[in-house]
Amino acid sequence: MTIPLLCRTATPFSKSGALDEDALRQFLQRFIDAKLGVYLGSGGTGEGHTLSIDELRRVYQIGVEVCKGKVPVYANPPEQYTARATREHNQLALDCGVEVVNIYALAGLHSMRPTDMELVAYYNDVLSAIKHPVALAAQPLVGYSVKPEMIADLCHRYHQVVAVNLTGVTDLYFLQLKALINRDVAYYVPITASMHTLGFGATGLLATEANIIPKTYRRYLDLYEQKKFDELGFVYADIKRYLDYTSRWNPGPTRWVKMAMKAFKLPGGEGGVREPYRMPPDAEIKTFIEGLIKLGLPEIEEQARASGWPV
Repeated sequence: MTIPLLCRTATPFSKSGALDEDALRQFLQRFIDAKLGVYLGSGGTGEGHTLSIDELRRVYQIGVEVCKGKVPVYANPPEQYTARATREHNQLALDCGVEVVNIYALAGLHSMRPTDMELVAYYNDVLSAIKHPVALAAQPLVGYSVKPEMIADLCHRYHQVVAVNLTGVTDLYFLQLKALINRDVAYYVPITASMHTLGFGATGLLATEANIIPKTYRRYLDLYEQKKFDELGFVYADIKRYLDYTSRWNPGPTRWVKMAMKAFKLPGGEGGVREPYRMPPDAEIKTFIEGLIKLGLPEIEEQARASGWPV
């Protein structure tokens, strides 16, 4: 059995700034080749907040067309301020045929921090209307954390919840949640500390960074399955150095993902980002790529050679 990995995929744009449908098809093929699943239209790396409803629909439709039956094809609609908007965005993805939709907590806009009562009412409103398989996002990117007891209660009351995404929370949170849930649910964790969280019972990984190094992540999981821990340690170290280096362009990986896509001439890379993001100047992209190449990751060096960078 192959350990699953899901990547919040970037959305390619053309030089004019339009959604580049052909580039999206080509970009998604990279994940199929590496046997990685995709989360489409994310508010972060997928720049989902910048996409119109029609563009989101096309992203979902193309993702299903290209990926379904080959790798998991899920939707990650951007977090919303109301239950109504969350339902509408999730239904749009479901109508396009995605297999699972990820549901965030209420967006923490203008200092909004829901009470437990408000948050439970929000989840009840959303989940009572969506009968399709869903994942719940426990990560606190909305501006606050969701208590593990609340996630567990939702898993017990709504059996369409098939997964929980655990980026940005502690290992203790994961262990507490797993102890509270007494039915089969998939748990997706980040790469950091995954050598033991997979041992604790995590189902698979979430890795936005796989937009640029999908084969490296597949190799990591393959080595874990094969119990080749000596080799695994080296690949893990490569990924951690990669994460540390790219973090200088955070918060949010959108900037450096698009910088790497442009520099390595990946499908849609020429289109860059949409506002409010702005592509850094060429000199900064050059510095970024030169430092990335110095990390010595085989997959980065392969892409650098293919795109004309000295290695």
